[in-house]
Amino acid sequence: MGLHCSDCAYATFALHEESGLYQGACSRGYTLTNPHVRTSPEDHFAERPDGLVPTVDPFGKEYLRTSNVCERFLLPRDANGAKHHRHL
Repeated sequence: MGLHCSDCAYATFALHEESGLYQGACSRGYTLTNPHVRTSPEDHFAERPDGLVPTVDPFGKEYLRTSNVCERFLLPRDANGAKHHRHL
């Protein structure tokens, strides 16, 4: 399976009550979207938090990922003072 943004200390996820889908945010500046949905704003929602991956980098450019996580991924147990919120 591997790691996902939903496992990262910098990611925050919330359940959108109206749609019943999850939205995600990355405090490092990545835009998290569902890569299987091609229209906006629908691509900002997923059935599970691990369905959201970085698609735009902090500079507004397309994130050319080779995995489901970015190079700044950090497990919460390794955060040591890094700001993070978990809303799974």
